[in-house]
Amino acid sequence: MFARKLREECYELVEAIIRRCESFLKPVIVDYFKAVLITEDTEFLHLHTKIYNIFDALCHISDTIVDDLIPTIEHRLTVSNEKHRRDAAKIIAYVTSSSNNDFAQKYKTLWNTFLQQFKNGTPEIQLACIKYLKSYFINHPELRTDLEDVMIHLSLSTDTNIRSQLMTQLRAITNSNLLDISDKIKQILCERARDKIWEVRKEALDYFGHVYKKECINANWSNDIQKQLTWVANCIIHLYYQTATQDKLLAERLLTFYLMPWDVKTDDKVRVLLTLYSNVSENAQRAIREIIHSKFLFRRQLDKLIDLCLQMADLNITNDEKQLIELKLVNLIHAIALRCLPNPDKNESVLKAFAIYAIKNHKQSLTNNNETSILLMFKQAISDGIKSKECYALANVIGQMLLDEAAKEQKRFPTNTTEEQTTTTNNENNLHGQFTKMCGLIKMMFEKISTLLFDQETVSKLLKFIFEQVSNEPEQPALYYENINQLLKIFIQHPFIFNSRESLEFLCNLLKQHVLELAPILLRTIEACAPLIITSNQSNMLTLLDSELSTYLTLHPPIAKRALYCICALHPNEKDDMLKKMIDDTQYDQFDSDQFITRLVLLGHMLKISPIALGDIGKRILNNISKYIIDKRQIYDNDDEENMTSSFLHGHFTLLPDEPHSDPEIGADTRVKRELVKALTRAILGLRENSAGLFTITYKMIRKCIEKDQDFTGEMSESEIIYIRLCGLSCLLKLICHPYFYTRIKPDDFLMIMTLLRDPSSTIRQRTYRKLAEQLRDPVCPIELLALLAFAAKEPEREHREQIRRLMLQIIDTRREHIKLQLSYKTTSTTNGHQKTNGFDDDNDDDDDDDNDNNSSSTIDDKPIDYTLYPEYSLIYFLYFLSKSPAFILYDDIEMLHTMTDYILFLLDALLLRCDTTVGLFYKGLLRSIKSSEDATISSDKEEKAERKDALKKLHVLVDLAYVILSQRASSLMICRASSNVPLPDMYFKKTRYNHFSYLPKDFKIKLKPITITTVSDTTTPINKRTNIGNSADTNNNTNMNKTASSITIVTTPSKSIKQKRISGDNEQNNSTKKKRNLPSIKKRKRQTSNNVNEDQEVNSNSSPVNGNSSRNISTNSSNRSRINFPYEKPQLRSASSSSSSPSPKPNRRTTIKDKNSS
Repeated sequence: MFARKLREECYELVEAIIRRCESFLKPVIVDYFKAVLITEDTEFLHLHTKIYNIFDALCHISDTIVDDLIPTIEHRLTVSNEKHRRDAAKIIAYVTSSSNNDFAQKYKTLWNTFLQQFKNGTPEIQLACIKYLKSYFINHPELRTDLEDVMIHLSLSTDTNIRSQLMTQLRAITNSNLLDISDKIKQILCERARDKIWEVRKEALDYFGHVYKKECINANWSNDIQKQLTWVANCIIHLYYQTATQDKLLAERLLTFYLMPWDVKTDDKVRVLLTLYSNVSENAQRAIREIIHSKFLFRRQLDKLIDLCLQMADLNITNDEKQLIELKLVNLIHAIALRCLPNPDKNESVLKAFAIYAIKNHKQSLTNNNETSILLMFKQAISDGIKSKECYALANVIGQMLLDEAAKEQKRFPTNTTEEQTTTTNNENNLHGQFTKMCGLIKMMFEKISTLLFDQETVSKLLKFIFEQVSNEPEQPALYYENINQLLKIFIQHPFIFNSRESLEFLCNLLKQHVLELAPILLRTIEACAPLIITSNQSNMLTLLDSELSTYLTLHPPIAKRALYCICALHPNEKDDMLKKMIDDTQYDQFDSDQFITRLVLLGHMLKISPIALGDIGKRILNNISKYIIDKRQIYDNDDEENMTSSFLHGHFTLLPDEPHSDPEIGADTRVKRELVKALTRAILGLRENSAGLFTITYKMIRKCIEKDQDFTGEMSESEIIYIRLCGLSCLLKLICHPYFYTRIKPDDFLMIMTLLRDPSSTIRQRTYRKLAEQLRDPVCPIELLALLAFAAKEPEREHREQIRRLMLQIIDTRREHIKLQLSYKTTSTTNGHQKTNGFDDDNDDDDDDDNDNNSSSTIDDKPIDYTLYPEYSLIYFLYFLSKSPAFILYDDIEMLHTMTDYILFLLDALLLRCDTTVGLFYKGLLRSIKSSEDATISSDKEEKAERKDALKKLHVLVDLAYVILSQRASSLMICRASSNVPLPDMYFKKTRYNHFSYLPKDFKIKLKPITITTVSDTTTPINKRTNIGNSADTNNNTNMNKTASSITIVTTPSKSIKQKRISGDNEQNNSTKKKRNLPSIKKRKRQTSNNVNEDQEVNSNSSPVNGNSSRNISTNSSNRSRINFPYEKPQLRSASSSSSSPSPKPNRRTTIKDKNSS
């Protein structure tokens, strides 16, 4: 081939000569090849560098000559010289992959030797042979089996280039055709889709996306194609569960552009969506829902970002308003970069630069009407009614504007020469290339928003498709309805997507079909779209909906409940009159009717919706029902309130037939009891201060449910008991999380929840933990629930423990972010001469606050943030609950103390993660406060003196144990002196004298493994260094096991003080000279200690603020990892109470100095 390329005539002449003189030339050619390839005697051989090209040409001319040359070539594959082996492998790969020859089949030995080098050779040899894989598969399909085995081995190579080149060849071999993907190639692709190198992983997944998009456009799929598409889609979507943000973004991009391509016709997009969702696995379905939901949330965040930028560009705002808006904008940019973008640090700076440029561009457009504003174009691109293609076009326009600015920037800052680079300033280096980075960021953000994937037209077509499917074939499988419910549930949280006439009409038409499986989700959708329906002024649609909803009120309780809320949403001004008329028209005395449970459920919800209008009549009806269900004589007996027994009338209650998702093991009697408790709970939640008599009944019934009172649950089955106990738990948690009823909750109620957490039934325990975690999603719910959640430390299933640990970390981070945001807003709103407030309210120590009815996250006022919202405050309640454990009998039981260590560690490990160094102040003050308190739930009568003393010992030994754990687990945090107290809830603790006695047994020792804690700063002041040295010395002497909370402050016992006074009195004259000699050093140490304390306070008070404006000039080794700054600072802690028996710091310091001098 080489000769043919040089000159065609010469090649034909040489070929003719060789063919005619083959017998004479054959020995000469063989000797020539041996001289070049074996003896390497090439001094007088000018063509030795083209030896492999000559061999290729001979393969096409004479087979007999090649037969004699094969041993020589095969020998070349086994020599030690890597270059010779690579050249030989390359020519064999070229020859055997060429078309119209059977070289590999004819020379098996050579082929096997080549495969061995291809498989186990050096990376250079493998890279040289990989390039011919496509030719092999096209020209010689019979060699596919041998090559696939080699490819599997190459896919596991440690060389990244080999795996990357292999993916490129596989992409060319299969040509995005599913039928060409064999099982072995599928195995290679699946493994490379999880490759540790991002480029290889991206190449494999991008190939999967092209394969899926090429096939999904076809309307008719065969079963084989369907199976292939299923595993391709699963492989792509499962990438979303990887930890790296770039993997999540890649999965989102592949879903938008390949699995559900946005640029196809709307009908095809809807069909592909439903087909994809119905065929993938359950985990992939969950990932699709999360991806779609995250796209909508990201669009909402970008909308807020553009609104804040437009407010910043307003020339009429004041400086205070501008400062607050700027703080919100910075926090929002940080949140977007941290949660939604790869490389958060870099992209945060680029996003900030884009916001600054967009604000500047908008101001220029206001002054110069000819210029186009990027902010307005961005606002239009993410508006509610825009279509996908219009959004994509606007994104391209914005990107082009940024590229034009990048070209102008390139002209202003051309590429510097080596001599000019030294004169370039840092600002110029930072600004250079920013617009190009902005363009890439804008492209990434537009790919991530929901507008490309779902617009109002797409959702309208989706509802039309569902309506046609249901109306044509009403008997659909249950899985189909479940998939539709899951998809529509995503869009409920974003009702603007239904804001079109066609979508609303299809919702009404679907509601008229009376499909019970779709009824709840359709009613919730109409409820969410009620403002859109009202503003559209479609009276015919409202009339149709009212008639249909009236029929849904007579169906099963879940459907009837949703219909009730739907009616109230459609008629917000007339809902009181409508609900009152509904109560007047309903007969609640027909207990044997199958509609009784539905009516009871609706009554509770109506009282919750309209408590003022329906309060009196609602309470009267519930009282009458309670009299019928529960013995009136005993429940209303004021002389013996604790004696409440059930006088349940059996055989009168019935259920509606064919209720979906109903448990057949739950009877009608148990169902009525449950719905009565829930209705009473909803009623008092709505009535609030007008629910005095009804609250007593409800509270007693809730306790009977949870405690499974024999009179209340005596004839129930085991499943019914679990059913009713979980109902009582749900109702109790609703009362606990309500600001008004929280003040009426007792500590015994939380201890009652502990009985559910220690129940032998795993179902009860898991459901209880799940309900606690659901309530803790609200960052302002009582922190006692977090303390209860930490009792999962001794769950038998490890997977369940780890799941709860992850939930706790999420809850703690959410609370810290919420508090940090509120503190930052307060800091901004209280500047310019206004007084700042810290995180603690020193004047109000109790948890009872009747004015906390509204969510504090939505208001910014002068009230300080409730200190009980801090996650660290849960340690107070956790220690209290642990002391009340029934298994904790003896305070000096070493085995039980080890068990308590595991419990405390489970909570502290979650609290200490990503905390600030100043948290040590809070923990010390907290433990000191508990050591200065006793159990307030035990009366001070003489009869209970022994119980009170035992409870005090168990509580204080847990405090001592917590301090020992903190000293070992977080020694870097325990570096500050603390003479302050943390306010404790009066309902749990009562102030008493400080107890400096340690209750830990002397032979009790624990050794904990250190953990890595992300802190704000590792820098310590000199006094802190001395404290650390002292702690390390104590550790080495094994004396830190007896550390207690008394070491929070330096406390001198009375006996030591008297002894020191006596010694100083006896030796006053003898030691006068020594005193004078030591006086300068004492004063020097006093000044140094005072300066260090001031330095320590200064460092703590000047810790990194929330808005990021730090005034510190101290060099710190701060960590670059993402963290949540701890909000506490030393000035926020309340000073020690005057009633405390511990001495003040000044005498302690003096006494300590005297001790040193005497020693």
